[in-house]
Amino acid sequence: MLGALDPRVGEGSESVVISAVAGLGGVGKTALALAVAHAARERGWFPGGALFVDLRGYDEVAVTADQAVLALLRALGVGDADLPPTAEEQYAYYRAELSAREPVLILLDNASDPTQIAPLLPGEGGGHRVLVTSREVQDSLPVRQFSVTGLAPDASLDLVDGSLRRYDPDDRRVAEEPDAVRQLADLCGHLPLALLIVSALLRRRRHRPVSTLVGELRAASDRVRALRARGVDQYGKELSLRPVFDVTYERLEPELARVFRLVGQAPGDSIGIGPAANLTGLVPQQLEPLLDELTAVSLLTAVSGDRRWQMHDLVRLYARIVADDPGVRDEATEGRKRLLGYYSQVSLSAKAYVGRRPDEAPLALFDDREHALQWLDDERTGLLAATQWTDTDDQEQLQAVMWLALTLDSYLKHLRAFDDLGIAAAAACQAARRARHATGEAMAQGSLGTALHFLNRLTEAVLAHRRALDLYTQLGQPDGQAMTWNNLGLTLEALQRHSNAIDAYTQSMCIYTELGMRHQAAVASQNLGRVLARAGRLEESHDVLQEALVTFVELGAKDAETSVQSSLGVTLRKLGRLEESVTALTRCLGLCAEFGDWYGRAGVWSDLGLTWVELGLHSEALAAFTRARDWWVFLDRPEAAALAERNIAGLHEAPQRTAQP
Repeated sequence: MLGALDPRVGEGSESVVISAVAGLGGVGKTALALAVAHAARERGWFPGGALFVDLRGYDEVAVTADQAVLALLRALGVGDADLPPTAEEQYAYYRAELSAREPVLILLDNASDPTQIAPLLPGEGGGHRVLVTSREVQDSLPVRQFSVTGLAPDASLDLVDGSLRRYDPDDRRVAEEPDAVRQLADLCGHLPLALLIVSALLRRRRHRPVSTLVGELRAASDRVRALRARGVDQYGKELSLRPVFDVTYERLEPELARVFRLVGQAPGDSIGIGPAANLTGLVPQQLEPLLDELTAVSLLTAVSGDRRWQMHDLVRLYARIVADDPGVRDEATEGRKRLLGYYSQVSLSAKAYVGRRPDEAPLALFDDREHALQWLDDERTGLLAATQWTDTDDQEQLQAVMWLALTLDSYLKHLRAFDDLGIAAAAACQAARRARHATGEAMAQGSLGTALHFLNRLTEAVLAHRRALDLYTQLGQPDGQAMTWNNLGLTLEALQRHSNAIDAYTQSMCIYTELGMRHQAAVASQNLGRVLARAGRLEESHDVLQEALVTFVELGAKDAETSVQSSLGVTLRKLGRLEESVTALTRCLGLCAEFGDWYGRAGVWSDLGLTWVELGLHSEALAAFTRARDWWVFLDRPEAAALAERNIAGLHEAPQRTAQP
């Protein structure tokens, strides 16, 4: 921004350069503009001086250009007795005074309308520069536009620390409670005005810990209103956030205010045009110009090139507060329902593509699997946040939340985002219980059990699976029972309770077989074969795995064949049938590559390395372990990478030494 003020730029081509700084109220536009102005003066750019006028554009009574020109003339040294009688003559006198001077910097602060600015622009020549601050972009004027957002986290801490230590150099609360101060800055959305307010509150509470204020703000029903302190700042502005937002909101036209309230209901940290259209009930062609208007007044920030928009955290809180007013509360409820319906339908379609079953998609929205995954990635934070909308008695909304959370199950498993899966599944459980939907609760408990399993919270996972099993049994749903027995077996196997796992897999396999569900029965058989091998029952393991493999080949289920080939390769190695083990594992590698299963591919390279060690092919084993290590590093699995590294080291130290499975 400083470079735009250089009076040497544009000489001979344009005589006035106007720079405008836009941003949310309280974001620090005035402070930034003054800092830039001082820096420009220190460089000697404006020997004619600098002029400043606060146009008070967002006060109840704004300063008009006619009033401002009088203040500027007085600042230029014109006495009242020399002032021309009419406004037109005063503007002419103002420009004449500037034309006779060396370059002058004119700072027009807090403008709300171009009519406050245009009459105050200097005439041609002289190298003068104008710097404008406003909550709105000045796109009707020939300006160089800049936008200001909140501070970076470290800068937020510095602001609070500086404010406290200027007041009391011995105040070391920022250094002593860095985590609490970071939480405080997050609660302020890193908005400078909010940070100045909490700094003032902390100064008044000199001997109280920062964590106390953090707790108060977290508990506040209206955090925006709670962010206020006595007195004014160095610019004479009230230390209160709510009035700043109120003024901006009250200036919106009714339809724009409605869109603002509804977009504020969006879950997540940003929203795309599709979800926004469903929230507002407008088609994209109607909505986008309104979103552009909200962006122009700094209530939204456009994400470059993405047709996505972000709303500052505190602005979002404010939007939800005003949307809860009795006269408009119903529109927000209906908007959330529309969004949940949209998310559910599109997520269900994306799930079909991700699962390579595009013919099952209820909506033809995606070109291919990658397109579906990209949509899920873009909307992930919003989708997950929407699953938390369980604090309602509205049965329709509760069921929509439940099904949305369950629909995300396969996508989150694909990402191995088990923390998020646990959050979504827990929300689905809560929604299902509140909606008295026993089948949904059974499914949610199963999903929660899977998440807990992969988070290594195995005992809790067993409990979740047993709750799911009880619910499916009460409902008389044998397919649900079979699925849950299989999932329970996986967790029992991880707990090394092999005998219990064998019983669970056997139950699953038998129920699926009775139901004629061959694919699912083969999955349970594959798991049974794997745990039989771990229990030392190798011949039984081989026979069961071979049967599962035959079923998958007959069904053309190549993705399922991947894991059974892996298990079969391990069992064959333990049986000493090493060449057959290599064949099975090599086939598995190809299938993993075909289906993009990089975790499986890393594991198979490890297993293949172990088989080659037993075959005495140490260079091949070394290459396999190296590939396994590199894949595990890439996949951010440090423990698995460390095991591969130990196997590599073992081969270097003692080539005949057996590697670690």
